[in-house]
Amino acid sequence: MILIFSINDDYSTSRVINWLIHLKKEFIRINENTNVKLISLTEHDFILNIDGKTLKSNEITKIWYRRGDLYLMNNFKSEHINNYLSSENTCLMEYMHYAFDKNNCLNNFKTSDINKLYLLDLCKRFNVLAPNFIVTSCKNVLMDFYNREKNIISKPLNAPFSTYDSDSSLHMAYTSEIVLEDIRSLPNEFVPTFFQKNIIKAYELRCFYLDGSFYAMAIFSQNNNKTKVDFRNYDNSKPNRITPYQFPKSYQRKIKKLLDAIGLNCASFDVVYSKEDQQYYFLDLNPIGQFGMVSTPCNYNLEKEIALTL
Repeated sequence: MILIFSINDDYSTSRVINWLIHLKKEFIRINENTNVKLISLTEHDFILNIDGKTLKSNEITKIWYRRGDLYLMNNFKSEHINNYLSSENTCLMEYMHYAFDKNNCLNNFKTSDINKLYLLDLCKRFNVLAPNFIVTSCKNVLMDFYNREKNIISKPLNAPFSTYDSDSSLHMAYTSEIVLEDIRSLPNEFVPTFFQKNIIKAYELRCFYLDGSFYAMAIFSQNNNKTKVDFRNYDNSKPNRITPYQFPKSYQRKIKKLLDAIGLNCASFDVVYSKEDQQYYFLDLNPIGQFGMVSTPCNYNLEKEIALTL
């Protein structure tokens, strides 16, 4: 039995499940509103009831952690009781994550989120080139970094900032180029912020990694002012040209060592190929592994590949 952790509106999960059905592989999907009850947990095994169906831990053949979690806690009227039970539930869930991750997994709970600064430290360890960066709260330090690098950007260390306006329209903060006027307008001290050298790209690359295989796509976004700094600020009226791409074997070996060190057998990552020095610069890693935007345009059929892996 394949156990899948996801959320209701994750279309990519549903497309993989279509292939599981075609391949006649048994699965259970757990979403955020799935009714899950813990029947028992011992030093030997655990038993869950999932939407009325009993699942024993020894029946699980593979786990795909896509998104989400288990939700076992009930709410009570007493805030004091809820706080206590929340603490109990946290302890239980920590162990359940550990128990799930001991299985044969495609992605797992432990590696579902990677600290960006830790990732950049690993890049240095495994000789994976990444742009120079600084985290600072001091205007004068930022000015020195700008004078040294000449061209810099700022981006979140974690998730992008987003907010809804009065019309319920979503606004997101993308990667932004930082110019001299921006720095001059800052106060002498501000919240610690991540800044990075802006690599002038010949093109950028999105790659999905699955169990040792690389499925990359080149995006020629540099010729559009709207997308040249951040491809996610997409221009629907003038789409970027895209094409399948293959990294050199030497670069694939470096990235595989990096991902192995983290414990990832499935992930997505972003790279730019520099126009100035013709080198690859590693930018970001998504440990969950977004594959939809690469699969269809490049005819990789990744939904089938994932289903076969499961």
